[in-house]
Parts: sequence; structure tokens; C-alpha cells
Amino acid sequence: MRFLTPGILLLAVGLVLSGCSKTTPGNAATVPPSSPGTSASDPAVPQVSDPLEVSKFEQDPCKALTADQARELASLATTNVTSGTAGPICGWRDGDRNEIAFGFVHANGLADSYRNHQPDDPGYFVPVPSVAGYPGVFASISDGRPDGVCTLAVGVRNDVVMTVTSLMNSSSPYRKDPCPLVQRAAEAAIATIKGAK
Repeated sequence: MRFLTPGILLLAVGLVLSGCSKTTPGNAATVPPSSPGTSASDPAVPQVSDPLEVSKFEQDPCKALTADQARELASLATTNVTSGTAGPICGWRDGDRNEIAFGFVHANGLADSYRNHQPDDPGYFVPVPSVAGYPGVFASISDGRPDGVCTLAVGVRNDVVMTVTSLMNSSSPYRKDPCPLVQRAAEAAIATIKGAK
């Protein structure tokens, strides 16, 4: 049985945490400024019409799911928090270490995901018109979906995305098609966040 490590989780989330930029040897990565063609006001970037208050979840993303929601989703029972470049990442795990991870990224919201998408990337970029009423995009610069890794960025505000990433090993029934589970997890998290108002 193959287990995914926290380093792989951070890499998977980092690939879509849309404040990233491509680097060249010898240069440090920097967060690029919004380009005029892909700003939050760009018509190609879906806007968030009902922004969520996520401040209490940003430093403790494990609270985005209740224990009951986690159990219903995929028998997830324990949490593991790691430090990401944009803030804490919470992984809800089952007994076989299959994981759904949550994090929040402040920057330019979904505009960063759209700006960083390159048509020639070997990964994927699949917009989702509605994740419980919020715009999202399944995206990564590499395609780990056949191996149980799927990442969804959801615009919860025009300047904040919630990322949800699956890390499914061979014991998981979701390994070959993890994205529907990731979307259900995001929808459950949005319900929790809305309920916290």
C-alpha cells in the first residue's frame, strides 16, 4: 500500500495555490502582480456574489468540516495540520491515511488560478460554475487524478480561495476518480462556513 506524505500534500496544494509563479534557475519565486488581462474584474474570471466570512477558518482550516461531515464523506476521522506557504493546511484522514486537505489563500482569488493556467501545462484546468453557489476550478500543473490526487480552488471571496485536495492511496474506492469527492467536501465546508455566521 502506498502512502502519500505531507510533502506531496504541500506540493499538490502549492501547485494550485494560485499565488505561485514559474521560476527560472537562480531566481526566487515571487508572487506576480495581477496582470491587466486576468484581474479579479476580468470577465473571464467568475465573481463571488455572496462573499463568505472565513477568518475563523483560515488559521484553523480543520473547522471547515465537522466530524460528522468528515465521517459521512469518506470515513475521515482524524486531522493532521501542516504549514503551507499561504497558511495552515488541514488534512482529514481515514484509517488508511487517505486524506482530504483544506486551506485558504489570500491574494487575488480565482483570478490567480486563471492567470497561472497555461494551455500547454500537462495538468488540468476545469472550471466549475457552482460549488454550493460559489465559482471554482479543478486545477493543477500536473495531473495526479488517476492516482487519487485532485485539487479544487473555490472562490469564497474575490480575494480568497479555499483549496480542497484529495490524496487517495490504493485502499480508497475514490482513487481512480477523486474529483467528485473533492467537490462534495468543498460543498460540505461551505455549508459549515455559512452556518458559522
